[in-house]
Amino acid sequence: MFVRVKTHPSSSYKQIQICHSFRESGKTRQKVIRHIGTARNENELLELKNLALTIKAQIEMENRLSFSNPIVGQNQETTVDQVNLLDVKEKGRYIEGFHEIFGKIFTQVGFGNILPKNQTDVLLDVLLARIATPCSKSRTQKILSGEFGRDASLDRIYRMMDSLAENKDEVQKKVFETTKNLSNGEIDLLLFDVTTLYFESIETDELRNFGFSKDQQFHMTQVVLALATTKEGLPVGYRLFPGNTAEVSTLITSLKDWRRILPIGKVIFVADRAMMSESNLTLLEEAKIEYVVAAKLKRMKGSIQSKILEGPKQREETDRAYQDMILANGRRLIVTHSLKREEKDKKDREKGIERIQKKLGKGKSLKKLIPNYGYQKFIKIEGNGKVQLDEEKVKSEEEWDGFHGVITNCVGTNVDELLSHYRRLWVIEESFRIQKHTLRIRPIYHFKPERIEAHILLCYMAFSLMRYLEYELRKFDVKISMEEVRAVLWSVQVSMLHDEALDRWYRMPSHFSKEAKKIYQIVGVKRTINTRKM
Repeated sequence: MFVRVKTHPSSSYKQIQICHSFRESGKTRQKVIRHIGTARNENELLELKNLALTIKAQIEMENRLSFSNPIVGQNQETTVDQVNLLDVKEKGRYIEGFHEIFGKIFTQVGFGNILPKNQTDVLLDVLLARIATPCSKSRTQKILSGEFGRDASLDRIYRMMDSLAENKDEVQKKVFETTKNLSNGEIDLLLFDVTTLYFESIETDELRNFGFSKDQQFHMTQVVLALATTKEGLPVGYRLFPGNTAEVSTLITSLKDWRRILPIGKVIFVADRAMMSESNLTLLEEAKIEYVVAAKLKRMKGSIQSKILEGPKQREETDRAYQDMILANGRRLIVTHSLKREEKDKKDREKGIERIQKKLGKGKSLKKLIPNYGYQKFIKIEGNGKVQLDEEKVKSEEEWDGFHGVITNCVGTNVDELLSHYRRLWVIEESFRIQKHTLRIRPIYHFKPERIEAHILLCYMAFSLMRYLEYELRKFDVKISMEEVRAVLWSVQVSMLHDEALDRWYRMPSHFSKEAKKIYQIVGVKRTINTRKM
C-alpha cells in the first residue's frame, strides 16, 4: 500500500490517492483504495499527503491480521505471520462437519475395514453425501466436489458400489456387532417390518417385478425390503427380495439368512398382522423363537370372536380392558379394547363411507373406483346391477371398533410387557420413514440387480450411522432431530485462503455454534477453531 500523487490530465492540479499494488496474469497492477483529495498548490499538496499517510497507517493497522502457525518439534513454538487482508482471497469453502462427526462413527463401526483404502475413501464420501443431501450418484459426485472439496469420479463411485455389493454380509456383521455392543452385549427384541420400493419402469428381471405395492404403484415394478431393528431403533439386519415376494414369506427367509451370518441368540420377534400366517408361526415355534404378532381377530373361529365381543370394554381412560386367553393350539391371545382406538376406527370408517357415497351411481365398476380395499366390503351390487351401501356390513364392522389383539407364544410374560413390545413397532415404521424420506432411498436410478443391491446397502449403512449418532445424543439427553443435526453439521465449514502477495495458503474454520460444540463433545471429536497455515 502506498500514497500516489497523480497530475490531473486537464490541469496542473494534483490528485492524492492511497493505492494497492497486486500481480495479475504476471503483471503488476494498481488499485485505488481511497481518494484523499485534489491539491491546487504546494501547501495543499503537503497537507493532503500528510493526511493520506495518516489514513494509510490506520488502514494498515485495521487490516493487520495474525495467523498462528504451530511448528511441531522437540520444543513446541508458535510463529506469527503478518498478513495484509487486502492480499488474501478466499479460494474455496468446504463443509467439514459431516466428515468429522460421521467419519468417526464410520471408523468405530468398522466400515473402513471392508474395502481397499482407495475405495474406502469413496465409500465414506458417498455415505456422508447421502446423509447430508441425498440425490443421484451423478449429482452426488458434483456435490462432493463443489461442497465438500472431495474429488471422486462417477466411475470410481460405481466401481466402489460393485465391490461393496460383494461384501454385503460383512457390512451386516459389523452393524450387528455395533448394535449388540450398544445394547450391552444382548439383543433380546427384534422389531420386523416390510416395505416396497417401486421403479419408474415396467422392465422385470431377477429382482424387479410386479407385486402388491404399499405405495399403490401396482403398474410399476418394485423390490421388497425387510428390516429388523432393536426397540431403540438400532439396526439389526435387512434383506432385499424380488418385487413379487409375498410379505408373509419374508420373515422366516430373513431370519434364516441373518442367522447364517449373524449370531442372533434368544430374541422375541415383534411384527404386524401381515406376518400372522399359520406357517410363519409354526416355523418360529419350531425354531424355538418367541414372537408377538398382531392377530387377525375377524378371521378367527366364531366361538373366539363371540368371546371377544362379549368381553370387557374400556369405559374410562383410566380403566384397563383386556382379555388374556389360551387357544387350543397352546398359543396365547391377548385382546385389548381402547376408547381412543374406538373413536379412531369410527372416524376412519365414516371417512371411507363418505367417499363411497359420493361415488354411488357412477356405474357397475364402483369397486375399481374405491382405492382402499378395506372399504370395498361395504359395497354390495344388487341383481339389477344397482350399487348400494351394505348397511349390515357397516353395522357388523362397528362391533369391532376399539378392539385389537396380539398372538404370542410367550406364555410366562405379563400382559403389560407383551403389549409394550408390540407398541414399539412405531420404531420400525419410523425407520422406514427415515429410509424413504430423510435418505431418499428412492427414486432408484439403477437397473442392474447388483447396483440396486449396492444402492440399498449404501442407504442401510447411512441409516446405521444416523441411528448410532441419535443413540449417542439420547444418552446425554440432547433433544435434536436429525434434520437439525444435518443443518448444524452443514454449517461447520472451512475457508481456504490464499495470500497472493506472499503466495501462502491458510485454513480458516467457520463459526462454531453451541449446538455443533455439543455434538462434537458427545462424539468425542476435537475441532481446531484457529486459522492455520497450510
